[in-house]
Amino acid sequence: MVEAAPMSLGKMGMKDGWRAAAHGALRLAFTLVFALLAAALSGCATAQFHEDRTQPKGLIWPRPPAPARIQYLGMIERPQDIGANSGFFSRLANFVFGAKVNDILKPYGVTGDSADRLIVADTGLKRVHVFDIKEKDYTYIESYGDELLASPIAAAVDGSDNIYITDSVLGKVLVFTPSGKPRTEFKAGARPTGIAIDKTAGRVYVSDTAAHSVGVYDLNGGLVKTMGHFGAGLGEFNHPVDLFVDPAGDLYVNDTINYRVQIFDNAGAFLTQFGRHGDGTGDFGMPKGVSADNEGNVYVVDAVFDTVQIFNRDGTFLLNFGSVGSDAGAFWLPSGIYIDRSGKIYVADTFNRRVQIFEYLGGS
Repeated sequence: MVEAAPMSLGKMGMKDGWRAAAHGALRLAFTLVFALLAAALSGCATAQFHEDRTQPKGLIWPRPPAPARIQYLGMIERPQDIGANSGFFSRLANFVFGAKVNDILKPYGVTGDSADRLIVADTGLKRVHVFDIKEKDYTYIESYGDELLASPIAAAVDGSDNIYITDSVLGKVLVFTPSGKPRTEFKAGARPTGIAIDKTAGRVYVSDTAAHSVGVYDLNGGLVKTMGHFGAGLGEFNHPVDLFVDPAGDLYVNDTINYRVQIFDNAGAFLTQFGRHGDGTGDFGMPKGVSADNEGNVYVVDAVFDTVQIFNRDGTFLLNFGSVGSDAGAFWLPSGIYIDRSGKIYVADTFNRRVQIFEYLGGS
């Protein structure tokens, strides 16, 4: 009995040692967690996109004293710019496991859906970005089932907000549900690039740049007819790329190497054209994206001139905005353009790796 005391004391000492060790480990773990939390909170600040109508006084076109028609609003380069992926746990996970690269790399086509989500086809990242600016949410599409996107060029949505993507390498149009799930796919020529949808008629227009034509499909990918062939005459094309359908169902075709925009009615009949090759005001150097605002003004992005030119329906030059550079309101080889219902203008500033946002202020 006398010798038992030291043995009992010895066992208690070991337990105390384990407790102390466990307590120390727990304290260290909490210390590390709090350090990570602090780093995640302090080191991951985000710059959110917002409309600031007081700052960009120098970013209005045309310059005073002429009445302002176009105003710069902001830009999107990554999900954090709209406040997405910036929650506490998301930032902590990014800090611990490393952030996934969601930055825009080489945007081309831009469009939007009825929920005002911005959809950006990124040929460099081989991904389609979906920015929900209102809900501050970001998702993306980078595969159709097991098939990875190879070269997504342009995007459009139908009346149900299904997303249609042209892939010039795969030679297909890939169709996804609004949530990004694969829905259907169809072959669309040798090199499908531009796409536009007549939501009323249920027609999908796809430019086949290599074949110098525009394919007309139903919403399930059935070929209805083919418009045009190589040439410089009316209704003929030389490397057509970007397309746009206005509310009346008229089709605008950016006939790139003919340096013009051709307009057709919803039956495919030629209506009018405008544009010429040159380096003067209203001329084209490398026309790409084409769209129109609510007043019928036609916007043409020019990659060579690093600007957006605005014309009336007859082709009369009205105004241009943007210049070469990387500052706000300047472009470096821009491409696609999309104008939403409220008059906001989204331009894919391709080699500046961003989408810039402007607003049409109205006026003639």
